[in-house]
Amino acid sequence: MDLSSPSVTRPSPAARPDAAAETSPATDWRKIAALFLGSRILIWAVAGVSLAVVAKGPYFSQQTPGQGWFMRWDAGLYLILATQGYHVDPVAHTGNVNFLPLYPLLVYVGSLGGWLKPWVVGYLVSLACLGGACVWLWKAVARERGDARLATLAVAFLLFGPVSFFFSTLYSESLFLLLAVGSLDSARRGRWWWAGILGALASLTRSIGVILIIPLLWQWFESARRAGRRGPPAALQIAACLLPVTGFLLYCGYLGVRFGDPLAYFHTQDAGFGRHFAWFYGLFARESFSGQALFYQIWFASTVVTAFGLLLGGVLFRIPVAWSVFGLSALCIYVSSRLVESLPRYCSVIFPLYLVLALVARRWPRLALPLLTFSAALLALSVILFVNGYWFT
Repeated sequence: MDLSSPSVTRPSPAARPDAAAETSPATDWRKIAALFLGSRILIWAVAGVSLAVVAKGPYFSQQTPGQGWFMRWDAGLYLILATQGYHVDPVAHTGNVNFLPLYPLLVYVGSLGGWLKPWVVGYLVSLACLGGACVWLWKAVARERGDARLATLAVAFLLFGPVSFFFSTLYSESLFLLLAVGSLDSARRGRWWWAGILGALASLTRSIGVILIIPLLWQWFESARRAGRRGPPAALQIAACLLPVTGFLLYCGYLGVRFGDPLAYFHTQDAGFGRHFAWFYGLFARESFSGQALFYQIWFASTVVTAFGLLLGGVLFRIPVAWSVFGLSALCIYVSSRLVESLPRYCSVIFPLYLVLALVARRWPRLALPLLTFSAALLALSVILFVNGYWFT
């Protein structure tokens, strides 16, 4: 599959008022499907072989037959949430309300209230969302740059990303990725209400979704400045850009009605999981980082440095500014938490990273295969650690 050979590219439509071009190369469904299937087959093959030959870690437990090899860590908590609902200890401030409702709700509805096996439905929901995210990302990149091979490369880096196996397990990352890509692409095309609605759904999936108001407002001001828009319609468009915060606020309202504590999400994050705000500049001095084994210190530090470097590189490659704003805003939030244990997984939903990697590979074609190979190798290592019971969340 030729992912990096030269092709004629059209100028980026970023300078056009309002949105990206409405015309783009025809969607290459065969390459998207091949990358999708190839990456998932690699993940399952590595998992199966490693379970047979790799020594088991301290957190390994034999799964219920049929539930699969990836029912570990938060996957089990999402399954409980989809089958048993929310619970809170009002005294200790512990419970499962720190997991937002949209993903487990989809699993519950898809399983017809538990009539179908929820764990099977959970896998299918994640795979469907991942497939949708791949197609939407491909179309968005193709519209922006008019380059089908660049779009295919971006999807390849997404699917063979170092922790992309989370996108096809019982985690909410694939759903959030789909909604985030859709929201920002809709804004680029001037479809403000779609952008706001998808953003609101994103903040019902993961709390980080509320930051989508920042790139959406940036995109609106950029579009309005170029188009010279004024008057009441502008107010309605701004209102649409503010919708992402409503999803999380609705959830807080639900917690207030159900448990009498609209801030139960934050209380549970702090008391039950030890997550609270910490200044980003002290990231590598925190006990949650310095107290880890050298491997994890390298893993987490490399994640942060690489993500920041790629996002800054995106400015040089002139990717849509709103996309860079989203990526930098999300990364700043992620490194401003006391705990750093899930940074690779959290960063996996910052989709502009995959576009920048694709741009690097298109600018220097000889780097395409080594970069993808290295990423796939990290993916294999991540799968081995996860399924064999080593600390990897």
